[in-house]
Amino acid sequence: MILYDSSDWLGLVFICHGTVWPHIQMKFIMVCLYTCAAWFVADIYEINAGTEGRTILVSTMSFLLIFRANQAYARYWHGRTMVAEFFSCCREFIMLSMGYIRGGVRTSVFTFSGSEGRANHFPLDKFDERAMELRVDIMRLTLASAIALRMHTHIAWDGYCFGSVDRDTKWTIDWERYRLRQLLTAEEFRLVDACVGLVDEHGEPGGSRVDPLKRFILQFRGNYGLDAEPPDDWPAEFEVDMNSHPRPVLALCQLTRQLIFLHMNGPENTQPWGIKERFVTELVVLLARMEHAYESVNQIISSPLPLPYANLCKLLLVTFLLSMPFFVDYRLGWFANTFIPAVVSLALLGIDAIATELENPFGVDANDLDLLERIHQLECEAVELLRFAAADICGTTWRLASSRPDVAIRRRSRS
Repeated sequence: MILYDSSDWLGLVFICHGTVWPHIQMKFIMVCLYTCAAWFVADIYEINAGTEGRTILVSTMSFLLIFRANQAYARYWHGRTMVAEFFSCCREFIMLSMGYIRGGVRTSVFTFSGSEGRANHFPLDKFDERAMELRVDIMRLTLASAIALRMHTHIAWDGYCFGSVDRDTKWTIDWERYRLRQLLTAEEFRLVDACVGLVDEHGEPGGSRVDPLKRFILQFRGNYGLDAEPPDDWPAEFEVDMNSHPRPVLALCQLTRQLIFLHMNGPENTQPWGIKERFVTELVVLLARMEHAYESVNQIISSPLPLPYANLCKLLLVTFLLSMPFFVDYRLGWFANTFIPAVVSLALLGIDAIATELENPFGVDANDLDLLERIHQLECEAVELLRFAAADICGTTWRLASSRPDVAIRRRSRS
């Protein structure tokens, strides 16, 4: 996402990166040349094909394109709302989990009194250690879910809808898989990676028994950031299994749900350091909201504008651009017959390009939503929440290995 100064008129007028110009400049130049040639011929031979059709066709085109742009803008904001919903639920889930996990006497004293000095008077017991392990497990699975959401935005359209991804997308997906492997155990990663659907060199979907951690380390050693590129010996396309599988986000949500139920302290008080049964429902509801936000994001990516409407918009736009000679009235002069049609064409081509850009707000384009920075922010907040939840008094050190701050800054899409 590009942040800009809305009060800088000249800067907004002459900016090129992230605007419609890179998408329409060749079309616009061809239309200008075509319009000038049509006026030149009409002026020499004094041919006037009439001007009434211009008003009717332009009005129809404007209505259809503006309606499409409004729908695309609504999809863009819906996607942004669902992303905010997903990360808000992740943050709330971590916060509530840190508070609901009781732990031992030392952790309980720190949680309810807020005094680290008072908590130090009590020895560290096995309940404190189990509670700390549970907090770390919840945090790493929640962060892995956020990373899996970003990975899904890269593979959902080309991979799950058309069966392959290019080498640059594969490089980005491998980076996300590397981050997941750092957060998950080998068995957890094998289960989640099998849901990605990338077909390996043997023609089998992912989820191999061989741990890819060493391969990822060698692949990304000193090779990350905006300047990173895949190896030259990689093929142009990588096959993706299009069969229906549980996707990584849902698999991680299910692992988190099982973790909560496994450490639930029931009426028998069999796990006094765990989560009280009455709190589990609230945590499960947050997981359900995360899954709903993920489904909404997936629907936006995999459900483009209906083909009949897109076909009609493109057909009418091409018809209007090709019918420029029939709109020329040589008696009105060169300005009315060259400059004005070019501006109208610029407006129509620009609106069409904007609608195409906003229909899918996920990916690595300049105007796409920046999920990487949100993940980095969630990571930093999760570390602080873990420290507030008695991580220091339990003597537990936690190094967040899912990403590095400089990577998040260098790879973000802000300008």
